[in-house]
Amino acid sequence: MPTLNKTKKETKIILKWGGIFLLIIFLFLNFGRITGFLKESFGPPPPPKASFGKLPNISFPSKSQENIIYTLDTVSGTLPNFSDRAKVYKISFLEPTLLALDKTQEKVYEIGFNSKGTQIAPDVYQWIDQTSDLQRRITINIFSSDFTLSSPYLITPSLQTLKPNDQDNAVELAKSFLSSMSLLPADLDLEKTKMTYYSIEKSALVKTSKISNAKIVRVDFFQKDLDSLPIYYEKGTSNFDFLIGKENNQLKVVGVRYFYKNISKNSSTYAIKSASEAFLELKQGKAYLASKPQGAVEIAIRKVLLGYYIGEKQQDFLMPIVVFIGDDNFIAYVSAVKDEWISN
Repeated sequence: MPTLNKTKKETKIILKWGGIFLLIIFLFLNFGRITGFLKESFGPPPPPKASFGKLPNISFPSKSQENIIYTLDTVSGTLPNFSDRAKVYKISFLEPTLLALDKTQEKVYEIGFNSKGTQIAPDVYQWIDQTSDLQRRITINIFSSDFTLSSPYLITPSLQTLKPNDQDNAVELAKSFLSSMSLLPADLDLEKTKMTYYSIEKSALVKTSKISNAKIVRVDFFQKDLDSLPIYYEKGTSNFDFLIGKENNQLKVVGVRYFYKNISKNSSTYAIKSASEAFLELKQGKAYLASKPQGAVEIAIRKVLLGYYIGEKQQDFLMPIVVFIGDDNFIAYVSAVKDEWISN
Protein backbone atom coordinates (compact mmCIF):
# COMPACT_ATOMS: atom_id res chain seq x y z
CA MET A 1 0.00 0.00 0.00
CA PRO A 2 1.46 3.39 -0.98
CA THR A 3 2.40 5.73 1.81
CA LEU A 4 1.05 9.27 2.11
CA ASN A 5 4.43 10.80 1.18
CA LYS A 6 4.72 8.62 -1.89
CA THR A 7 1.22 9.64 -3.01
CA LYS A 8 2.10 13.33 -2.61
CA LYS A 9 5.26 12.91 -4.69
CA GLU A 10 3.40 11.09 -7.46
CA THR A 11 0.70 13.78 -7.45
CA LYS A 12 3.32 16.52 -7.80
CA ILE A 13 4.95 14.68 -10.71
CA ILE A 14 1.59 14.24 -12.45
CA LEU A 15 0.70 17.91 -11.96
CA LYS A 16 4.15 19.02 -13.15
CA TRP A 17 4.11 17.01 -16.37
CA GLY A 18 0.44 17.68 -16.90
CA GLY A 19 1.12 21.41 -16.69
CA ILE A 20 4.02 21.11 -19.11
CA PHE A 21 1.82 19.13 -21.49
CA LEU A 22 -0.96 21.73 -21.31
CA LEU A 23 1.57 24.54 -21.88
CA ILE A 24 2.88 22.74 -24.98
CA ILE A 25 -0.67 22.38 -26.32
CA PHE A 26 -1.37 26.09 -25.59
CA LEU A 27 1.80 27.21 -27.36
CA PHE A 28 1.06 24.94 -30.32
CA LEU A 29 -2.50 26.24 -30.71
CA ASN A 30 -1.47 29.90 -30.32
CA PHE A 31 1.87 29.79 -32.12
CA GLY A 32 0.69 32.09 -34.92
CA ARG A 33 -0.74 34.66 -32.54
CA ILE A 34 2.35 34.69 -30.36
CA THR A 35 4.78 35.06 -33.26
CA GLY A 36 2.57 37.77 -34.74
CA PHE A 37 2.58 39.64 -31.43
CA LEU A 38 6.36 39.37 -31.16
CA LYS A 39 6.83 40.59 -34.73
CA GLU A 40 4.45 43.48 -34.14
CA SER A 41 6.11 44.43 -30.85
CA PHE A 42 9.78 43.94 -31.69
CA GLY A 43 10.05 43.50 -35.46
CA PRO A 44 10.00 46.18 -38.17
CA PRO A 45 6.52 47.57 -39.02
CA PRO A 46 4.81 46.24 -42.13
CA PRO A 47 5.33 48.39 -45.23
CA PRO A 48 2.70 51.02 -46.13
CA LYS A 49 -0.26 49.43 -47.93
CA ALA A 50 -0.39 51.75 -50.98
CA SER A 51 -3.82 50.31 -51.82
CA PHE A 52 -4.53 52.87 -54.56
CA GLY A 53 -1.42 51.92 -56.53
CA LYS A 54 0.60 54.71 -58.07
CA LEU A 55 -0.83 58.17 -57.49
CA PRO A 56 -1.03 61.16 -59.83
CA ASN A 57 1.24 64.13 -59.31
CA ILE A 58 -0.28 66.86 -57.17
CA SER A 59 -1.57 69.44 -59.62
CA PHE A 60 0.07 72.54 -58.20
CA PRO A 61 -0.46 75.72 -60.28
CA SER A 62 2.41 76.34 -62.68
CA LYS A 63 4.72 79.22 -61.76
CA SER A 64 7.96 80.57 -63.13
CA GLN A 65 11.22 79.33 -61.63
CA GLU A 66 12.36 81.33 -58.60
CA ASN A 67 16.07 81.82 -57.83
CA ILE A 68 15.87 81.91 -54.05
CA ILE A 69 18.48 80.92 -51.47
CA TYR A 70 16.96 79.03 -48.53
CA THR A 71 18.42 78.74 -45.04
CA LEU A 72 17.10 76.75 -42.10
CA ASP A 73 16.29 78.79 -39.00
CA THR A 74 13.80 76.73 -36.97
CA VAL A 75 13.53 76.99 -33.18
CA SER A 76 15.50 73.74 -32.75
CA GLY A 77 17.90 74.57 -35.56
CA THR A 78 17.10 71.22 -37.16
CA LEU A 79 14.48 69.62 -39.37
CA PRO A 80 11.68 67.58 -37.75
CA ASN A 81 11.57 63.78 -37.84
CA PHE A 82 8.45 62.64 -39.68
CA SER A 83 6.87 59.21 -39.62
CA ASP A 84 7.85 57.07 -42.61
CA ARG A 85 4.24 57.04 -43.85
CA ALA A 86 1.04 59.06 -44.06
CA LYS A 87 -2.51 58.40 -45.20
CA VAL A 88 -3.82 59.28 -48.65
CA TYR A 89 -7.59 59.79 -48.93
CA LYS A 90 -9.95 59.40 -51.87
CA ILE A 91 -11.99 62.45 -52.83
CA SER A 92 -15.73 61.84 -53.27
CA PHE A 93 -17.61 63.31 -56.22
CA LEU A 94 -21.31 63.81 -56.87
CA GLU A 95 -22.55 61.94 -59.90
CA PRO A 96 -23.59 64.32 -62.73
CA THR A 97 -27.35 64.43 -63.23
CA LEU A 98 -29.70 65.95 -65.77
CA LEU A 99 -31.18 68.05 -62.96
CA ALA A 100 -27.87 69.72 -62.09
CA LEU A 101 -28.75 73.01 -63.80
CA ASP A 102 -32.19 73.18 -62.18
CA LYS A 103 -30.71 72.48 -58.74
CA THR A 104 -28.05 75.12 -59.26
CA GLN A 105 -30.73 77.62 -60.31
CA GLU A 106 -32.45 76.92 -56.98
CA LYS A 107 -29.20 77.49 -55.09
CA VAL A 108 -28.51 80.90 -56.64
CA TYR A 109 -32.15 81.95 -56.27
CA GLU A 110 -31.81 81.50 -52.50
CA ILE A 111 -29.04 84.13 -52.40
CA GLY A 112 -30.84 86.71 -54.52
CA PHE A 113 -29.99 85.83 -58.13
CA ASN A 114 -33.32 85.78 -59.95
CA SER A 115 -32.11 86.13 -63.53
CA LYS A 116 -31.66 83.27 -65.98
CA GLY A 117 -28.21 81.69 -66.05
CA THR A 118 -25.93 81.98 -69.06
CA GLN A 119 -23.73 79.07 -70.09
CA ILE A 120 -20.08 80.14 -70.41
CA ALA A 121 -18.47 76.67 -70.49
CA PRO A 122 -19.78 73.08 -70.79
CA ASP A 123 -20.26 72.72 -67.00
CA VAL A 124 -20.19 76.39 -65.96
CA TYR A 125 -23.01 78.95 -65.81
CA GLN A 126 -23.15 82.58 -64.73
CA TRP A 127 -25.91 84.63 -63.10
CA ILE A 128 -26.12 88.41 -62.60
CA ASP A 129 -27.84 90.11 -59.66
CA GLN A 130 -29.59 93.08 -61.24
CA THR A 131 -31.36 94.19 -58.06
CA SER A 132 -28.37 96.00 -56.53
CA ASP A 133 -25.94 98.74 -57.49
CA LEU A 134 -23.20 96.17 -56.84
CA GLN A 135 -24.12 94.19 -59.99
CA ARG A 136 -22.86 90.95 -58.46
CA ARG A 137 -21.99 88.02 -60.72
CA ILE A 138 -21.84 84.40 -59.62
CA THR A 139 -20.06 81.84 -61.78
CA ILE A 140 -20.67 78.25 -60.75
CA ASN A 141 -19.84 74.72 -61.90
CA ILE A 142 -23.23 73.01 -61.91
CA PHE A 143 -21.73 69.59 -61.13
CA SER A 144 -19.11 70.36 -58.46
CA SER A 145 -20.84 73.51 -57.10
CA ASP A 146 -17.47 75.29 -56.93
CA PHE A 147 -18.10 78.97 -57.56
CA THR A 148 -16.81 82.51 -57.51
CA LEU A 149 -18.78 85.68 -56.89
CA SER A 150 -17.53 89.06 -58.02
CA SER A 151 -18.71 92.66 -58.04
CA PRO A 152 -17.28 96.13 -58.74
CA TYR A 153 -17.16 96.89 -55.00
CA LEU A 154 -13.82 98.71 -55.36
CA ILE A 155 -15.53 101.45 -57.36
CA THR A 156 -18.90 101.41 -55.58
CA PRO A 157 -19.30 104.75 -53.71
CA SER A 158 -22.31 103.53 -51.73
CA LEU A 159 -20.21 101.18 -49.55
CA GLN A 160 -20.18 102.31 -45.92
CA THR A 161 -17.51 102.12 -43.22
CA LEU A 162 -17.92 99.06 -40.98
CA LYS A 163 -18.72 99.14 -37.26
CA PRO A 164 -17.34 96.91 -34.45
CA ASN A 165 -20.52 94.81 -34.20
CA ASP A 166 -20.24 94.00 -37.92
CA GLN A 167 -17.37 91.59 -37.16
CA ASP A 168 -19.44 88.71 -35.77
CA ASN A 169 -22.31 89.50 -38.11
CA ALA A 170 -19.98 89.11 -41.11
CA VAL A 171 -19.08 85.55 -40.08
CA GLU A 172 -22.74 84.67 -39.58
CA LEU A 173 -23.63 86.19 -42.96
CA ALA A 174 -20.99 84.07 -44.70
CA LYS A 175 -22.22 80.90 -42.98
CA SER A 176 -25.84 81.77 -43.77
CA PHE A 177 -24.92 82.45 -47.40
CA LEU A 178 -23.50 78.92 -47.80
CA SER A 179 -26.33 77.35 -45.81
CA SER A 180 -28.89 78.97 -48.11
CA MET A 181 -27.13 77.30 -51.04
CA SER A 182 -26.92 73.98 -49.11
CA LEU A 183 -23.13 74.25 -49.44
CA LEU A 184 -21.95 74.79 -45.84
CA PRO A 185 -19.33 72.05 -45.32
CA ALA A 186 -19.74 69.84 -42.25
CA ASP A 187 -15.97 69.61 -41.74
CA LEU A 188 -15.24 73.31 -41.21
CA ASP A 189 -13.31 74.19 -38.06
CA LEU A 190 -14.99 77.45 -37.09
CA GLU A 191 -12.37 78.10 -34.41
CA LYS A 192 -9.86 78.60 -37.24
CA THR A 193 -11.97 81.28 -38.93
CA LYS A 194 -9.81 84.26 -39.84
CA MET A 195 -10.90 87.85 -40.46
CA THR A 196 -8.94 90.57 -42.24
CA TYR A 197 -9.99 94.21 -42.60
CA TYR A 198 -9.45 96.47 -45.60
CA SER A 199 -10.01 100.08 -46.45
CA ILE A 200 -10.42 101.11 -50.09
CA GLU A 201 -7.94 103.62 -51.47
CA LYS A 202 -7.67 104.53 -55.15
CA SER A 203 -9.83 101.53 -56.10
CA ALA A 204 -7.56 99.08 -54.27
CA LEU A 205 -7.78 97.13 -51.01
CA VAL A 206 -5.44 98.34 -48.27
CA LYS A 207 -5.09 96.20 -45.15
CA THR A 208 -5.98 97.89 -41.87
CA SER A 209 -5.88 96.66 -38.28
CA LYS A 210 -9.11 98.37 -37.20
CA ILE A 211 -12.60 97.52 -38.36
CA SER A 212 -13.60 101.16 -37.79
CA ASN A 213 -11.29 102.10 -40.69
CA ALA A 214 -12.53 99.31 -42.96
CA LYS A 215 -15.07 99.07 -45.73
CA ILE A 216 -14.39 95.40 -46.47
CA VAL A 217 -13.93 92.44 -44.13
CA ARG A 218 -12.51 89.22 -45.51
CA VAL A 219 -13.69 86.00 -43.83
CA ASP A 220 -11.62 82.84 -44.39
CA PHE A 221 -12.95 79.41 -43.39
CA PHE A 222 -10.74 76.35 -42.94
CA GLN A 223 -11.41 72.61 -42.78
CA LYS A 224 -10.68 70.52 -39.71
CA ASP A 225 -7.30 68.82 -39.29
CA LEU A 226 -7.11 65.27 -40.59
CA ASP A 227 -5.00 62.72 -38.70
CA SER A 228 -3.75 65.70 -36.66
CA LEU A 229 -2.42 67.31 -39.88
CA PRO A 230 -3.68 70.73 -41.07
CA ILE A 231 -5.09 71.22 -44.55
CA TYR A 232 -3.36 73.81 -46.74
CA TYR A 233 -4.76 75.46 -49.85
CA GLU A 234 -3.61 76.64 -53.24
CA LYS A 235 -3.09 80.30 -52.41
CA GLY A 236 -1.68 79.68 -48.94
CA THR A 237 -4.83 81.08 -47.32
CA SER A 238 -8.18 79.33 -47.80
CA ASN A 239 -10.40 77.92 -50.53
CA PHE A 240 -13.48 79.43 -48.85
CA ASP A 241 -13.07 83.18 -48.54
CA PHE A 242 -15.71 85.89 -48.43
CA LEU A 243 -15.45 89.63 -49.00
CA ILE A 244 -18.22 91.45 -47.16
CA GLY A 245 -19.15 95.13 -47.38
CA LYS A 246 -21.96 97.34 -46.16
CA GLU A 247 -24.55 99.09 -48.30
CA ASN A 248 -27.69 100.86 -47.05
CA ASN A 249 -26.78 99.80 -43.48
CA GLN A 250 -26.86 96.13 -44.48
CA LEU A 251 -23.92 93.75 -44.74
CA LYS A 252 -23.63 92.23 -48.21
CA VAL A 253 -21.44 89.57 -49.77
CA VAL A 254 -19.45 91.30 -52.52
CA GLY A 255 -16.92 88.57 -53.34
CA VAL A 256 -16.49 84.82 -52.80
CA ARG A 257 -14.10 82.03 -53.70
CA TYR A 258 -15.51 78.55 -52.93
CA PHE A 259 -13.65 75.40 -53.97
CA TYR A 260 -14.66 72.46 -51.77
CA LYS A 261 -13.38 68.88 -51.89
CA ASN A 262 -15.37 66.20 -50.07
CA ILE A 263 -12.84 63.93 -48.35
CA SER A 264 -14.04 60.33 -48.09
CA LYS A 265 -13.12 57.88 -45.32
CA ASN A 266 -11.48 55.59 -47.88
CA SER A 267 -7.74 55.84 -47.21
CA SER A 268 -4.45 53.99 -47.49
CA THR A 269 -0.95 54.55 -46.11
CA TYR A 270 1.92 55.56 -48.40
CA ALA A 271 5.64 55.98 -47.85
CA ILE A 272 6.64 59.64 -47.54
CA LYS A 273 9.81 61.67 -47.88
CA SER A 274 11.87 62.77 -44.92
CA ALA A 275 12.02 66.46 -44.05
CA SER A 276 15.61 66.60 -45.31
CA GLU A 277 14.61 65.11 -48.69
CA ALA A 278 11.81 67.65 -49.03
CA PHE A 279 14.11 70.53 -47.98
CA LEU A 280 16.56 69.51 -50.70
CA GLU A 281 13.75 69.67 -53.28
CA LEU A 282 12.84 73.14 -52.00
CA LYS A 283 16.43 74.31 -52.48
CA GLN A 284 16.47 72.74 -55.96
CA GLY A 285 13.46 74.83 -56.99
CA LYS A 286 11.03 71.88 -57.08
CA ALA A 287 8.56 73.29 -54.54
CA TYR A 288 5.32 75.14 -55.21
CA LEU A 289 5.46 78.63 -53.69
CA ALA A 290 1.95 79.36 -52.46
CA SER A 291 2.93 82.75 -51.06
CA LYS A 292 6.15 84.75 -50.99
CA PRO A 293 7.30 88.32 -50.39
CA GLN A 294 7.76 90.36 -53.54
CA GLY A 295 11.33 90.36 -54.85
CA ALA A 296 12.67 88.00 -52.16
CA VAL A 297 16.04 86.40 -52.99
CA GLU A 298 16.81 84.88 -49.58
CA ILE A 299 14.30 83.13 -47.32
CA ALA A 300 14.85 81.79 -43.80
CA ILE A 301 12.67 78.75 -43.11
CA ARG A 302 11.22 79.07 -39.61
CA LYS A 303 8.87 76.09 -39.51
CA VAL A 304 8.56 72.73 -41.29
CA LEU A 305 5.54 70.45 -40.93
CA LEU A 306 3.38 67.85 -42.63
CA GLY A 307 -0.04 68.78 -43.97
CA TYR A 308 -2.56 67.96 -46.70
CA TYR A 309 -3.15 69.88 -49.92
CA ILE A 310 -6.40 70.96 -51.55
CA GLY A 311 -6.32 72.95 -54.78
CA GLU A 312 -8.97 74.71 -56.82
CA LYS A 313 -8.91 72.17 -59.65
CA GLN A 314 -10.49 68.74 -59.49
CA GLN A 315 -8.33 66.18 -57.69
CA ASP A 316 -8.94 62.49 -57.09
CA PHE A 317 -6.89 62.17 -53.90
CA LEU A 318 -6.09 64.18 -50.80
CA MET A 319 -2.32 63.80 -50.55
CA PRO A 320 0.22 64.83 -47.90
CA ILE A 321 2.67 67.68 -48.42
CA VAL A 322 5.69 69.04 -46.58
CA VAL A 323 5.00 72.68 -45.70
CA PHE A 324 7.80 75.24 -45.36
CA ILE A 325 6.95 78.50 -43.60
CA GLY A 326 9.12 81.62 -43.50
CA ASP A 327 8.91 85.32 -42.74
CA ASP A 328 6.58 87.77 -44.52
CA ASN A 329 3.95 85.11 -45.17
CA PHE A 330 6.26 82.80 -47.14
CA ILE A 331 4.67 79.36 -47.66
CA ALA A 332 5.96 76.58 -49.93
CA TYR A 333 4.74 73.02 -50.55
CA VAL A 334 6.59 69.86 -51.57
CA SER A 335 4.65 66.70 -52.42
CA ALA A 336 5.37 64.27 -49.57
CA VAL A 337 4.65 60.86 -51.15
CA LYS A 338 7.85 59.16 -52.26
CA ASP A 339 8.52 59.44 -55.99
CA GLU A 340 8.32 55.68 -56.62
CA TRP A 341 4.60 55.87 -55.79
CA ILE A 342 3.93 58.74 -58.20
CA SER A 343 2.99 57.95 -61.80
CA ASN A 344 4.96 59.80 -64.47
